[in-house]
Amino acid sequence: MISGRTRIYGLVGHPVRHSLSPAMHNALFARLGLDAVYLAFDVDPRRAEGVTDAIRTLDLVGVNLTVPFKERVLPLLDHVTIAAEEAGAVNVVINVDGWLTGYNTDGEGLLGALAEEHSFSAKGQRCVVLGAGGAGRAVASALAAAGAQEVALLNRDVGRAERAAAQLGARNPGCALHGAPLHPGWFGEIAERADLVVNCLGGGTEALVESLPIDPLPSTAIWCDINYWMSAPPRLSACAARGLRTSGGLGMLVHQGALSFELFTGYPIAASELRDTLEAKR
Repeated sequence: MISGRTRIYGLVGHPVRHSLSPAMHNALFARLGLDAVYLAFDVDPRRAEGVTDAIRTLDLVGVNLTVPFKERVLPLLDHVTIAAEEAGAVNVVINVDGWLTGYNTDGEGLLGALAEEHSFSAKGQRCVVLGAGGAGRAVASALAAAGAQEVALLNRDVGRAERAAAQLGARNPGCALHGAPLHPGWFGEIAERADLVVNCLGGGTEALVESLPIDPLPSTAIWCDINYWMSAPPRLSACAARGLRTSGGLGMLVHQGALSFELFTGYPIAASELRDTLEAKR
């Protein structure tokens, strides 16, 4: 029962009505007997500067952030973790007496999912990340920190990819990080030596991703798409038909969701447990 003492958590983004996060978190609150509720807040992107004020004013205990707020909210926080700073984006904000701390669990969530699904370790691997936004930088940062040999950031705005690669490379000198244009020719050259491709581009880019050639990818490569909400993520089925290992975004969702839930409540939750909870609610 919701009361005046119920603690409020939520997801802030646009759009968010499709999100599975409320189902995940509310099921866990109920199972653990916590007096808490998790809501989806669909916020006009033009009101990004008011998000942190709303968190403080309404005394929201914690929120997840998704597009387009992961990057816009970062400079308005009181403190951010190293992972969030490297990513240039936050996806979790914790409120303690009006003091807001930003975290980024996207990269760690992806690594957890790939380890669970494919026994994948980033150490010594050559990786390609499509997109240099908040999610792409978080993934690239996590791969580099985990010992990847090379991470190529491909983006339509190549300058953005190059800046992100330079910033991450300064913190991870053992990894060769570089930015490149996101188009079929460049991808085809890089794909020949790729162990992992992660699509971090969102809706509206499907045609561009579909244009990327997958034939040059080694037979041992993994293609991952973080867009769990897409019924048919671009190139995912084609890679599977070619015999490549593939991952949808659900694994990353549950792994980063488990990390978020622990930050929110202090309760450690296994990603497998969260996946079972989510599957039961779908």
